[in-house]
Amino acid sequence: MPKYTILFLLSSIQWIYSQSVQFEKSIATAFEKAKANNKIVFIEYYNTDCSICKSIEPLFDNPEIAAFYNSNFVNYKMNLKNGLKGPDSLFMAQTKLKFSGVPFFLFFDYSKNFIHYSGAKNDVNYILNIGKKALNKEERLGNVENKYNAGDRSIKTLYSYTDLLQLQQDYAMANKVTSQLYEVYPKQNLSSHQSYLILKNAVTSIDNGFFKYWYENKDKLTGFEKGSNSGTEIKLLEQIVIQSIRNEKQDWDLSKIKEVKQMTVNLGMSKDGNDFLWEDEVSLLLKYKENDEAQSLFKHLLNQSQNIYSSIYITDYFLNRTEEPIVIQTILATIQELLKSKMEAEQKGDLLLQELICYQKMKDITSFNLKKQTALDFYKKSGLNPQAIHQL
Repeated sequence: MPKYTILFLLSSIQWIYSQSVQFEKSIATAFEKAKANNKIVFIEYYNTDCSICKSIEPLFDNPEIAAFYNSNFVNYKMNLKNGLKGPDSLFMAQTKLKFSGVPFFLFFDYSKNFIHYSGAKNDVNYILNIGKKALNKEERLGNVENKYNAGDRSIKTLYSYTDLLQLQQDYAMANKVTSQLYEVYPKQNLSSHQSYLILKNAVTSIDNGFFKYWYENKDKLTGFEKGSNSGTEIKLLEQIVIQSIRNEKQDWDLSKIKEVKQMTVNLGMSKDGNDFLWEDEVSLLLKYKENDEAQSLFKHLLNQSQNIYSSIYITDYFLNRTEEPIVIQTILATIQELLKSKMEAEQKGDLLLQELICYQKMKDITSFNLKKQTALDFYKKSGLNPQAIHQL
């Protein structure tokens, strides 16, 4: 055997069985080597300031882990400290996957197709099993969509597919799959730790059966978290409510908004339910000319207002969404009462402008002209820009 061949083989064996996992210096090099050797790329997605990441780092010097990862993967570290930059940032943007926090172990084929991912912890067998799953085509998370499309509706497949869809930020499909997961889930096990984990890791909608169960059985939602997280289980329901508000409220009617407002009260997120959805409720009340209810909410919000800034925002929000004379009269009376208070010139200028808009909407030309001159005099005296007034 030629001498250089022997040296190459010896160096390759030494590399594979070295005492440390060998990480490439760039992501481009990692994928080039993976393609040349028909291997999978393993990416440690981490942050050097992360305590868990620091605890995992010594494991890359473990001989068993080093031998396994060096022989099966081309390895690369992606450090999120100070944010991703350059090729790393571009690569993650192209994957269209969103990971919350660190650390994660990511796996891609040499064509940059996503294969698998997992959280990580300081445990040799756990780290080895992550890699083994990535090598197993049946166990890979990236294969779960094919299983689902082939008709697999097992709990394991539905749970895994929801995980993938959340990574892909396809929340509508994730909600659909999580609903299917609830349909097949044994109802006698709804109070179990497994059910809690599904709530924690898969559910993002208040319309999901798992959420409804735990919301209606809040007294059972305890004892699942340990250590510093002990007693935080109820926070999951709050997080899901907030996610639903953020992602679904545009499709809600008045009845649904009131239902969710009551949820925020029952979960201790709000005293009166107006901390999250009052703007959406106002818009629908005024849209459907529920004037009495709109005025009642208007007065309640003003009574709860903590300062002149929030009061001005409330009057402005209502005024921009109604043409109803009875509602405008209520707004006008409130504005005129607020003008009696002490405030900065900018705030008084905003209220004087709102007052003019009220008269304009009510087609009270005489009052409009009289108040317009008063407002212009104040703007000039206070050094404010009168352009908004002139545009009326």
